[in-house]
Amino acid sequence: MIKYLRSNPLTPFMISVPHSGQFYPEEFIKYKTINLKELKIMEDVKSNKLIDKINKKHADILIAECSRTVLDLNRSKFSIDNDMFSDFSLDKPQEEIIMIKNGLGLIPKKCYEKNIFNNKLPKKYAINLIEKFYNPYHDLINQNLNRLKKLFGHAILIDLHSMPSLNNLKKKKETDIVIGDNFGKSCSTKIKNFLIDFFENKDFKVKLNTPYAGGYITRNYGKKSTGFHTIQIEINKSLYINEQNYKIKSSLINLQNAFKDLFYSLTKNDFNT
Repeated sequence: MIKYLRSNPLTPFMISVPHSGQFYPEEFIKYKTINLKELKIMEDVKSNKLIDKINKKHADILIAECSRTVLDLNRSKFSIDNDMFSDFSLDKPQEEIIMIKNGLGLIPKKCYEKNIFNNKLPKKYAINLIEKFYNPYHDLINQNLNRLKKLFGHAILIDLHSMPSLNNLKKKKETDIVIGDNFGKSCSTKIKNFLIDFFENKDFKVKLNTPYAGGYITRNYGKKSTGFHTIQIEINKSLYINEQNYKIKSSLINLQNAFKDLFYSLTKNDFNT
């Protein structure tokens, strides 16, 4: 993972980018039966570029390098499909059952309708991926949020994603940005409203919690009653890349400037509510 952690934070903000990674470990290459190019449709390709212009004094940043088609960091550690493995089953009940049934658990089984593997996997495959990629990422989020909470009395995590254009998903209306606060559970109303107003003032079309209310990271770390606020931001891919060939569009700079302005504006507000 790529991390930019401030030695002396001046703000309570942290950014997580869990789905932009494009690294495929050797063990995945060994077992997968799908073409790697086909997996890109599931990744938040180049979404980390959206925050390239942010002043790193304004937030701690954590960016995943491993592809979410290998291991999905926005899932519970116990969101595992036991049927994928020849000699492994959880020692506690599965979580996120619907995602598992759709082939989108911690270790994805499918890329849309295509199977990623044709054979069952060994236990060590899951254990190794969790130890190498999952635990370090989540340990660092947890440690850093606690550090920020001690310093400022609260911590604010923004989980950044990109989504397929809704036209591609056969929706009637296009949306530029979806803000997800787990239906008001993960983040204060003040922070949520600030983000919506900010992007709408930049002429983006914004929706709240539809169709994305926030994944595991938002649900797990967003405990607003205890001072831990987490909110998910989904950016329409078509705003910055060509969704067919994944080439960056010149319009990326508009989003980069928007995020730069966003974090500058966030630092000028007191969200300790």
